[in-house]
Amino acid sequence: MLSGVIVFLVAMLESLAIIGFLVPGAAMMVAFGALISNGILDPYETILYAAVGASIGDGLSFMLGWHYKERVYHLQYFVKNPKLLENGHRFFEKYGTFSIFIGRFVGPIRAVIPLIAGILTMPIKKYIPINIIASALWAPAYLFPGYLLGLSFAEIQNYLPSWLFGS
Repeated sequence: MLSGVIVFLVAMLESLAIIGFLVPGAAMMVAFGALISNGILDPYETILYAAVGASIGDGLSFMLGWHYKERVYHLQYFVKNPKLLENGHRFFEKYGTFSIFIGRFVGPIRAVIPLIAGILTMPIKKYIPINIIASALWAPAYLFPGYLLGLSFAEIQNYLPSWLFGS
């Protein structure tokens, strides 16, 4: 249960505007995937917690943009880093609703696209389904490389001297 909460929080925090730029969520998802491959974490539960955390984090960013609109551009972080919102805005203008899906998988814009969608008052009826689908696909996609990495570490032990592993 505690591990699920940790996975949820990591996925949620790495999805939040501003905070998401500070949390190494992708690297932590790889680590969680490795823990799945070693039987430490349950794969289905971990995917569920990650997907829900990502979806809620994106949803919170969307609601911040929806509520604060243009005032977001005056937040100290974005005043110092104006390119983040400019690039996110351009990306959203180019890809529209599909930018929510694409943005979920692209690190530098992941935490900004839902915020931009909210600022531009994307209809919630359009936002919610694409957010849920993207989050549901993102979780296993980001856990799977760690899963493979964990399996390869377990396998490589068979080919290295046992004294390397304290046996």
